[in-house]
Amino acid sequence: MRWQEVFLADERPRPIWRFLLSLPVIFLALFLAGQAHYFVFGKQAFPLNVLGMTLLTFPALLGAFKLLTGVLERRPLATVGLAFRGRWLRELCQGLVVGTVMILLVAAAERMLGGVRFTLGTAPPERLLVWAGGLLVFGLIAATNEELIFRGYPFQRLLEAVGAVGAIGLCSALFGIVHLGNSHHTWISTLNTALVGVALAVAYLRTRLLWLPIGMHFAWNFIQGFCLGLPVSGAQIPCSLLHAEVSGSVLMTGGSYGPEASLLTSAVVVLATGYLSFSKSIYISEETRTLVFAPAVKVDLPETSLRLETSSQGTSGDPPGLT
Repeated sequence: MRWQEVFLADERPRPIWRFLLSLPVIFLALFLAGQAHYFVFGKQAFPLNVLGMTLLTFPALLGAFKLLTGVLERRPLATVGLAFRGRWLRELCQGLVVGTVMILLVAAAERMLGGVRFTLGTAPPERLLVWAGGLLVFGLIAATNEELIFRGYPFQRLLEAVGAVGAIGLCSALFGIVHLGNSHHTWISTLNTALVGVALAVAYLRTRLLWLPIGMHFAWNFIQGFCLGLPVSGAQIPCSLLHAEVSGSVLMTGGSYGPEASLLTSAVVVLATGYLSFSKSIYISEETRTLVFAPAVKVDLPETSLRLETSSQGTSGDPPGLT
């Protein structure tokens, strides 16, 4: 086997090498976003620092994936999963509904088991409106950023290289591990985050677009934090529609980390994964299928041939055109 066959297939790097090449490109994009944030805004306190970094990460990731899809895939950026075609709007709305139902089921179960009590929040309407608008923008972009990283280009190349089971397992495990830096994390929160990663990966695979997982991701966080007043991955939203007073077992409520560290969430995520896997209302549209599975654009290098024309008497080695 020649060394080219180890690294190349169809005149481009094999999927596993494209996956590995994407990792430093993503890290570079995140680093540049961080440097740009510091240059533009300087040092900021929470939550402004997180908001600024999230906003700048989005264009950095788009630029990174534009480079990767253009150079390595010879395909448009839309193939990463952000195409505005096919059933994209319907899939986004489906995701919003699925994510909302998931977190409401968890909250309802906690309430019925006596683990949490909800009361109306005391924030004035104008403050609620400001926070709602801010969290709407922040939440959508943050969810999109995470889906691009964990269900976007790297996941898609790993899918080609090792298959669905291996790609889902590795990327979901990494999704859980990166959340170990969150405050109040537990082993259950890490497990649940990995399980959610599986559900989100299945949502992508059933549609081959990121809109369904983005909708699920955003709705879960927004309803959990702003509407119900529960902690989101260890962070408490300062302003919410409802105030949640958690008093039950940590295994049931997740404690200070929030429902994502609850065994109730484990059960709901498993049920949601089953729904996403078998629901007939979730499928790949023909437009999306054409976009994603179309062959890469073949780049043909022009062949230059130099032809020396000799006269009928120039066969003795004389320069062409001379007799």
